[in-house]
Amino acid sequence: MVSTYLCKEEYGQGAPILCLHGLGANTFTWRYFIEPLSKHHKLILIDLKGFGRSAKPEDQRYSIHDHADAVYELILKNDWRNLTLIGNSYGGGLALLLAMRLEESQPSRLSKLVLIDAGAHKEYLPGYVKLMRTFLGKAMIFLLPARRTAKFVLDLAFYDKGKVSEGQISAYAAPLADPGTRTALLETARQCIPSDADELVAKFKNISTPTLILWGRHDRIIPLKVGELLSQALPNSVLEVFEECGHIPQEEQPQKTIERISQFLGIDSRQNE
Repeated sequence: MVSTYLCKEEYGQGAPILCLHGLGANTFTWRYFIEPLSKHHKLILIDLKGFGRSAKPEDQRYSIHDHADAVYELILKNDWRNLTLIGNSYGGGLALLLAMRLEESQPSRLSKLVLIDAGAHKEYLPGYVKLMRTFLGKAMIFLLPARRTAKFVLDLAFYDKGKVSEGQISAYAAPLADPGTRTALLETARQCIPSDADELVAKFKNISTPTLILWGRHDRIIPLKVGELLSQALPNSVLEVFEECGHIPQEEQPQKTIERISQFLGIDSRQNE
């Protein structure tokens, strides 16, 4: 039972929304979603295996398929139906993989899909992830101070670095003080491109779930080109680009992100006020 590794938070009642964070992040990234979205839905935030408050087993099983197995099992265990999946960055790639799996085996469960600056094409792997996958990766992850690492990634992720707060840096640095988190980060980065990556990309066209793709125009981690490719591949999708925004719109432009997702889910944004 791999889903026992996963720590989850639940807020509100109604059709479930499951949020999947990016590489090295945790549920903190969704903090702005809690109050408005839990008014109308059951909002579920999870820390992926090895991250945040989830267990960090040293079993080397940190491929994207391993992460998908854990989340898929959690979905079935909790019998979530009429489900909306939301994923950012690595979590977006994971959401794509889960959408394919759910459509193939549990088609009645998945309702909608939201991809936020999602990882989807191996050709556009972020530079620092490429570095983590080299022989320098272990030294980089285990020797660099946690706060310096968190600040570097946040500065890269934001269009407006002035919006990066000390609180954010602390929230992402704290878990990195745990050697288990650093091991999970290293292994997830090393195993982030599955052997069947090309086959998975070829199956994007089979995802029929209504999909909202949100992207920061000034994303320096995963370029807008990936969002455009996803929009072309997914037959039932719409792409919206946020100006003056980087890689994590849910943190840099939370109100706009929430409003657009609420529209997509059929929530009157005035009800969120």
